[in-house]
Amino acid sequence: MELTANAIEHLRSGALFLACAADHDWCHEQLDRILSYMSMHETTATLRQTDAFDDDALVVAVGFVNSGLPLSDLQPVGDEFLTSLRLVEGAIGKPIAALMPLAAANINALIPVLTGMQTGIPVVDADPMGRVFPLLYQSVFTLAGLSAGPIGATGPLGDSALLDVSDPRRAERLVRALAGEFGGWSATALYPMRTDTLARNGILGSVSRMIQIGEILDSRSATGEKHAALRRDAGVKRIIRARVSDVTGLSRPAPPGQPDMPSSVVLIEESHERIVQIEIQNELLMVMIDGAVVAVIPDIITLLRPEDASVASLDDLWVGNTLDIAVLPAAPQWYSPEGSALAGPNALHQWLQSQGGRR
Repeated sequence: MELTANAIEHLRSGALFLACAADHDWCHEQLDRILSYMSMHETTATLRQTDAFDDDALVVAVGFVNSGLPLSDLQPVGDEFLTSLRLVEGAIGKPIAALMPLAAANINALIPVLTGMQTGIPVVDADPMGRVFPLLYQSVFTLAGLSAGPIGATGPLGDSALLDVSDPRRAERLVRALAGEFGGWSATALYPMRTDTLARNGILGSVSRMIQIGEILDSRSATGEKHAALRRDAGVKRIIRARVSDVTGLSRPAPPGQPDMPSSVVLIEESHERIVQIEIQNELLMVMIDGAVVAVIPDIITLLRPEDASVASLDDLWVGNTLDIAVLPAAPQWYSPEGSALAGPNALHQWLQSQGGRR
């Protein structure tokens, strides 16, 4: 599949849909970089399925990793991921045949597109998360016992490092520390593996899924028609329209390196006047209606604007505003006992208590 400008715009919209609480500006800026590169070099990116590659072809995940704070004002020059990929290729002694996003959501969904055009390497339609999780080891590759390394990491000032590390939890600590030393973020290449290994263990179809969602959101259809299409074609299980009644905590910024202050938003459902409550800490964690839980991580919870079904952000959670709350399930792997232990509510609670918030 050729990733045209329209397809990449849809990818951006789908990526935001799956991570509405993350930084929208960086996602929009990355789209601008991609479109500018496409125009300047008269090229497009390519999306392929895993079976389009030889079984032993090398595939690598790429994505930004930050230091625990919001992505810094230090903008990418554009060649950081190229440096990281060269480090991984040199360590393995084999050329990289395909790139995948570190997470199928927000800015990291777009990283392999630009990097792929710069290198001529296609994007593979798969990823390790199927959504975004805060920690590198919250990956189906960890569930499968696969190595995170060797890892290439490059910072905004040009510093780079090769990490000879296999344990994903150890990799999480090392890459976060490097991101802090680099100046706030690391352009990271990790989880190198054979394509047949990815086909057995990855979350397949996650990139094309984002494009499909984006096509729905970006269409000229009425909001109700978009909602119907999201339910029919994208797996959305529930959409709740509610008016914000009370916001607690969003105005209290977290100390540096600490998780965002727990936030609770109370809304009134329009149709039945029921009480809707959203719990937020670094992302939308849980939705309750009249005290009963209707969605909780790893479920994907997102916000849409009723007027056009565009993706809303946490800035839209102001008293009196009406929003649509959409819920869709994560990849099936995350509902297994092992998946829940790695990325479910208890795992997130333990991380927030002991490690501090990171994205």
